[in-house]
Amino acid sequence: MGPPDVILGVTEAYKRDTNPKKINLGVGAYRDDSGKPFVLPSVKKAEKRLAEKQLDHEYSPIGGTAEFCKHSILLALGDSSEHVANGFNATVQGISGTGALRIGGAFLASFFPGPKDIYLPTPSWGNHGPIFRHSGLNVKSYRYYDPSTCGFDFAGALEDLSVSGMNQSRGAV
Repeated sequence: MGPPDVILGVTEAYKRDTNPKKINLGVGAYRDDSGKPFVLPSVKKAEKRLAEKQLDHEYSPIGGTAEFCKHSILLALGDSSEHVANGFNATVQGISGTGALRIGGAFLASFFPGPKDIYLPTPSWGNHGPIFRHSGLNVKSYRYYDPSTCGFDFAGALEDLSVSGMNQSRGAV
């Protein structure tokens, strides 16, 4: 058994807290007043529209659905992106956030010519470090959370990501 996930521990602390005004900020999911997942009306509408299309559930191509990839990169870079207009990008669809990180990690490990260092914030999701290590990257960390202020640890992040620290691994991802 691996070590407990620091971020999921926030949810466990939330469950133990008896304050009626508590809010769970540990996991990116909308919840109702009873703490159950809340499906947005827009999501229900999208699900209904998809069901009405009676899709055939065919496998997507290896790189993902072309239409999805096209709209995703336009959303990310903008409709007037010269990189998209000139074909200076490659866009693939991942099965999830974890899947996308694995694809990105493998791509960087295989094709990025510089040092294979990647910096993750502390804490980060428990699966992020292993995903990048398994991809062949060296995982390093930087501070970003200051528990005494429940805010950004600017001094800690600056120290961890300082110019002298970055010079040791010039070209880090």
